[in-house]
Amino acid sequence: MAFASTVKQQGGNLNPHIRTAAAAIALAHSLERLVIGVYKYETHAYHRISVSVRDDRVCGYDYISHCYVSGKLPHLYHQGEQSYFTLMPSGSMVYSGFDHDTSSSFSINVMHRKAHMLDHNADSYFAYSVR
Repeated sequence: MAFASTVKQQGGNLNPHIRTAAAAIALAHSLERLVIGVYKYETHAYHRISVSVRDDRVCGYDYISHCYVSGKLPHLYHQGEQSYFTLMPSGSMVYSGFDHDTSSSFSINVMHRKAHMLDHNADSYFAYSVR
């Protein structure tokens, strides 16, 4: 009898669902407001994700992955990806992060309702704007 197993990528690029969740959380935290979706410039599409941050406690729901994203900054969990990641505020609207499943580090800079993200492992840039 064969069993299906999930193999996590080690040392790879940042998972796109983690990337979107981290951007939405950074936007909600830095703008001090509820985020109900983000525009992903890489795909030219909106991603329905609802996130609020109060007293560093994150409460979110990813409607694309049909799962919760939660935790207390900097320690977060994406239930759909079964993945822990960190998002550490490290200055005014600046964040550093790490996805434990892919061993990927990233940084986010929030400016003018936009989250600018750099995936350090892939040396790739991504942008998200709040809806």
